[in-house]
Amino acid sequence: MAITINDQPYTWALRGQKLMIVAISDEVGNTGFKYGVEVILNGVPYQFYLSPAPDDRLYFDMNPLLDTMRNYEPQNFHFATDNTQADTSGMTLTFTLTEWWIVAGVLDQNPGSEVYGDSALAVNGYFQVIDGYKPNVQTGGAAVRQSLTNTSSYAMSDRNNNTSPFYLSESWSLGVATNSIWIPVLEQDYGVLSIPGNDTYLTNNVVDRFTITIFSSTGVPTQETIMLSGFDIENLPVYPANLNDWTGLTVKPSLFANWRCYTVAVLNSVTGKSESYIFYNTHDYGQADCNFDNIRLGWVNSRGGWDYFNFTKKSEITNEIERKTFRKVLFNGSTSIFTANDRTLTQRQNLVQQVLTVTSDYITEGEFILLRSLLASNQVTWLTEYDSKFIEIPVNIDDTSYVEKRTSDGKLYNVTLKVRMSNQYNT
Repeated sequence: MAITINDQPYTWALRGQKLMIVAISDEVGNTGFKYGVEVILNGVPYQFYLSPAPDDRLYFDMNPLLDTMRNYEPQNFHFATDNTQADTSGMTLTFTLTEWWIVAGVLDQNPGSEVYGDSALAVNGYFQVIDGYKPNVQTGGAAVRQSLTNTSSYAMSDRNNNTSPFYLSESWSLGVATNSIWIPVLEQDYGVLSIPGNDTYLTNNVVDRFTITIFSSTGVPTQETIMLSGFDIENLPVYPANLNDWTGLTVKPSLFANWRCYTVAVLNSVTGKSESYIFYNTHDYGQADCNFDNIRLGWVNSRGGWDYFNFTKKSEITNEIERKTFRKVLFNGSTSIFTANDRTLTQRQNLVQQVLTVTSDYITEGEFILLRSLLASNQVTWLTEYDSKFIEIPVNIDDTSYVEKRTSDGKLYNVTLKVRMSNQYNT
């Protein structure tokens, strides 16, 4: 008289995969037997009753319940300073299984049949079929592992060792691409690097601090260590503008004229638990163009964190105007009948939608792959300055196809995208 759970999601579960509950009861022979499934998502209960499969088991996929996560409202932490930030986009997930069958003509619960699944945190990321069913987020390969366990562990970013390789890496004595991820930045760039922050849902994710080491124009390092806050998903405000606004920080880029780069690494005490993320100064050493405004886009990536990209070449805004017209009778309701400046052909409210066309600098093959998750994301934002302060504007990508260029032919390529403002221009 019991239900046995054969399979359930890991306690840290990415939304975009099959999130299966598999169970079996020894009471399936009762008349009209049903499995009761109650799923509680962020405190909201959902109740289901399912007939056994041909092998008498329950097979239930919770994935459709989480589909709305792909459209959650972005949180305004891109401009955070002075401390790490809690990313509350994850949803707590619990479930209870019960046995039901028909008693005296009524579907009734078998008393005491409740079996409780493990509590989990659903994260707004996704896997591909090629990753297989239920990739191991604790001990799997670097591409699927979410735990920070060693210096080959990735943060919640789609950037990897091959995304933006930097030509001065070895001459600056910062090693080759292995265990380092280079990120091109301008000093006015805001953004956060997301990580799993505690071991509540990822039991082997034991991290407690991160270090920032900035290198001056001559390569002299200055380091500061910052303790984590222990949030489930922790956002580190480590892009240059965030650091410059951080009260009392000694590793502000603004304190080091013509700084080369700075590294960010997550640790448990003194033991490294992540790849080294190296933010290098593209104003002096890379992609920058003073002839055009920089357009900076951020988006939720496949690992459930935020990535950013600067489009430094020519950008233009197209105003798409939809006009609704009607013809009025030439009569003003008085004995004067009409006046010479009366209007007959009249426009009602004009609907204006703005589309921003952006163009990147020449980019690497790895950056073409990175931008795939931008094209696929439902949560894209434009980080820009407006009325003397930085804001984020929700946008959507118009492009419906995207070619990932391969650069083995020796040519250089850039990419042009159409970015549609989510909110119409009011008239």
